[in-house]
Amino acid sequence: MKRRIVGSLSLVFAATSVAHAQAPEAPAAEPVAAPAETQPEEPRQAEDEAKAESTAAAPVEAPPAATAPSPASAAPVEDDLPAWAPASAPAQPGVAPAAPAPSWDATTSSTQTVTYPWVEHHGYMRLRLQMFHNFDLDTFYAKYDNAYSSPYLPPLTETNVGGSGHVVEEDPANPHTYKRGADTLSMANMRARWQPTVHIAETMRIKATIDGLDNLVLGSTPDGGLWGQTYERPDVALPTFSGGQRPPESGVNGWQDSVRVKNLWGEWRTPLGLLIFGRTPSNWGMGILSNNGECLDCNFGDSVDRVMGVTKLFGTYLALGWDFVNEGPVGYPGAQDALNQPLGQAYDLDQRDDVNEYVIALFRRPVTKEEKDARDRDLNEVRKPAFDWGVYNVIRTQEFVTDVARQFAPYTDARPEEGSNTVLRDIKAFAYIPDLWLKFEYRPQRNHFYRLQFESAFVLGVIKELPQRFDKPARDCLDTSVVDIEDCAASDVIKPRQRDIQQYGYALEFDHRMEKLQWGFHQGLASGDTTDGFGVIDRTPIDPNDNADQKITNFKFDRDYTIDLIMFRQLIGAITNAVYFKPYIQYDIVQTDRDAIGFKLASIYAFALESNATPGDESPLGLEFDASFYITELDRFRWSLDYGLMVPFGAFNVKSFDQNVGEYVLRGEPGVAQTLQMFVGMQF
Repeated sequence: MKRRIVGSLSLVFAATSVAHAQAPEAPAAEPVAAPAETQPEEPRQAEDEAKAESTAAAPVEAPPAATAPSPASAAPVEDDLPAWAPASAPAQPGVAPAAPAPSWDATTSSTQTVTYPWVEHHGYMRLRLQMFHNFDLDTFYAKYDNAYSSPYLPPLTETNVGGSGHVVEEDPANPHTYKRGADTLSMANMRARWQPTVHIAETMRIKATIDGLDNLVLGSTPDGGLWGQTYERPDVALPTFSGGQRPPESGVNGWQDSVRVKNLWGEWRTPLGLLIFGRTPSNWGMGILSNNGECLDCNFGDSVDRVMGVTKLFGTYLALGWDFVNEGPVGYPGAQDALNQPLGQAYDLDQRDDVNEYVIALFRRPVTKEEKDARDRDLNEVRKPAFDWGVYNVIRTQEFVTDVARQFAPYTDARPEEGSNTVLRDIKAFAYIPDLWLKFEYRPQRNHFYRLQFESAFVLGVIKELPQRFDKPARDCLDTSVVDIEDCAASDVIKPRQRDIQQYGYALEFDHRMEKLQWGFHQGLASGDTTDGFGVIDRTPIDPNDNADQKITNFKFDRDYTIDLIMFRQLIGAITNAVYFKPYIQYDIVQTDRDAIGFKLASIYAFALESNATPGDESPLGLEFDASFYITELDRFRWSLDYGLMVPFGAFNVKSFDQNVGEYVLRGEPGVAQTLQMFVGMQF
């Protein structure tokens, strides 16, 4: 049995499922809210404010005790612990229930009574139409060993060398190729998300997040198959004659199945607090370290396997958790394996290759219905400023790492030696990750607010035995002329198998609303690394061939914390090795308590902290302009048309090694990238 302390939470991307914990206070129904969005610059900002203001102006009464709670009162609110919908007393004979107030918390039937179990439903469906123009930045140079500075390549018709195979009659030695100057990629994708909650009893419930056709590109699974694939139908001679689409199946016509269960966890409220166990969404603060990806336009979402407790002490919430980050390979006893016994119970082959993670989080913000009601009164009636804060501490350790050589091979006879199915390597890794979150909010009058948020995080630690360099000496000398390490100067002595971890990042957001006009300024920083590349979607931040690199210093924002349409979200993959500045202005042409029609304009400028890591070995990354026209209905519907234009700077220049001069030389400068996108989302 693992000798761990049951009192930890997540680490690097595991943020306190405090966003999914419940306080021990007496349960009470609360107004329904859509899944929390981690990006306050979205037009939902104004919607949230309008909702809070309208709630304060005209409070909605809770449903009478004789009615059943509606399956909507437990939707997560911005970074909040989920509301715990209480059981209602059975209807009393001869007593007519009061008419329900116009709220999702109210039942639609005056005769319905509470019985357990009962299920409430939340979720959304979205469709995104996207056009990417010149996302390769005009930097793909085949004649220079395929040098490029963008993760996007030109369309296939521009990079395919063989072409159609036709022979040009005038020159049989020169086969026909396309290369017609195409620069545009366009597609549509969708996702349907269902988030049910099964209420087993007043103090127990089971929750889940289930995605269907998750980010599926429309038209990518034709029933006739892609031409030349093994599953193409014999009665469909060409893709031209496909009759429709078939469900995605992992390993058959796609890399994922049609339906994916992303989260499944239980919650048990006890007199001491709330106990959470299972695979839970993880979110903390503004979402730069850990982000549950609950916004309508998010792609990822952090999930952790967790056992966690949350309670309240002296007005401050305390969360302790234990996360199962990585257990290493698992196996079956005897002659069983993952192929011949897919339904059996596997076991962990070793404890010392496990990643142990412990977290302690302290925070102060409204959690229960009573606390939220009091906060609404302070902000919207008393007009009193509000201040929230949280401190998140994570410890992660690992002694060994197990390298599984053959996928799906039986693990029962896994011998930790060279040439076998698994190989054990020393790693001796340790990391401590502190995170501080602060939030100030003030609403001097209706439809006016000031909001200031700040979050900073450090990742500090060491990897004493880098597995990629297990065959290197423990100590070496940078001066290759030195034969004996004892003769090496102290300043030249390095530890090739060790890497120190020193990463830092922060985000600052200021937002101000005045009636229909909202403006703000967002700024942030993520430390960089001298290793070539951004280390997100282009390459790993660890270069096993770099003998002098002794540190890992590139901090990466969570991928669901997005500030733009092109630069960080598409070309780099996340905010890293950068300082960025983003002013924006937003105006609602039409505005009611629930609906808004308006536009938003934003600009983003960024430069790299470590210029040597960029493709062009220069610091300026680029300047981007984004515009959006939107129509929204609070918690129900969103439509938007978005346009982005990015002007890349010297960091995206193309360089390649020139054998004649013996160094990297400039091959080309980047061109302007553009995108046009339409978004449709419906929530329930």
